[in-house]
Amino acid sequence: MKYIQRIRIEWMMILLAAVFLIQNLILDDRFGFVPVLSISLLAFFGLLVGFLGNTITVAVFSMMVMATGTYLLYYTPIIMPRLEKIYLIIVIPIFAVLGLITKNSVLFNRRSNTFQPRMRHYLTTLDETTGLYNKKEFEARFEKFKCAMNLYEKIGRGLIVSFYTVDYIEQLRYQNDQATDQLLQALAQELSDIRLPEEDQFYLGDGTFVVMSPIYHSGDSLTFIQELNRITKTQFSLFPFKNFERSQNTVIRFGEMAIEGSTELTAEQVISRVRRRSEADLTDEYIL
Repeated sequence: MKYIQRIRIEWMMILLAAVFLIQNLILDDRFGFVPVLSISLLAFFGLLVGFLGNTITVAVFSMMVMATGTYLLYYTPIIMPRLEKIYLIIVIPIFAVLGLITKNSVLFNRRSNTFQPRMRHYLTTLDETTGLYNKKEFEARFEKFKCAMNLYEKIGRGLIVSFYTVDYIEQLRYQNDQATDQLLQALAQELSDIRLPEEDQFYLGDGTFVVMSPIYHSGDSLTFIQELNRITKTQFSLFPFKNFERSQNTVIRFGEMAIEGSTELTAEQVISRVRRRSEADLTDEYIL
């Protein structure tokens, strides 16, 4: 049903007109003008019920009409062709269902047209592989958060930007591009599952995931986020890279940067600084 609702209203009108035309041609050839006119009026009544009602209304009304029509046409002495009796019983339910489908299609397309600009904007903020926010959205959200921190300096808000980069992502893609995408998708899903709802997750490309975590100067939010970052890195390292029958461990470079109070750093500067810190983390990783 949900796929039928997506049919454009123009095609639904063409379908209804075609059904009416085919019906009238068949009935006129078999029964004549008066039965055709009567059945067309009943079909129009069915369409009206479908347009004005909902699924429950159409279902209940159709059952009542079919029960009443069966009783009147088969248990009272009315003489008419058998096919005409059957069609008189089912014509209203058929066109009531068609009217309901048409109404739902109109409503669905109206909602789609209303939210289409928002949907288009939302899709431009997502990365195609991971489904997370992309670099452009990271820059926009960082600037928005920075402006808020500069505007309200006394509220004690801060920000932690955390980087998780899959090491040697180019070599992994060279070995198996599809397996690399599957690894990135699994990491993105894990990131969405274990991070906090108030955090934002991004994918900047080249195997780099970013988490933007708001914190307060008072309390243990900074310590908690740092502990959560270590847990995230450990969880990421547990996902192996599977290349056909072989698998290898995934090495994650990690870096974080805490921004407390007002700042003049741009998003590019933050990315550059955290990336350098992740390179230092990579050195520790291989030394250990």
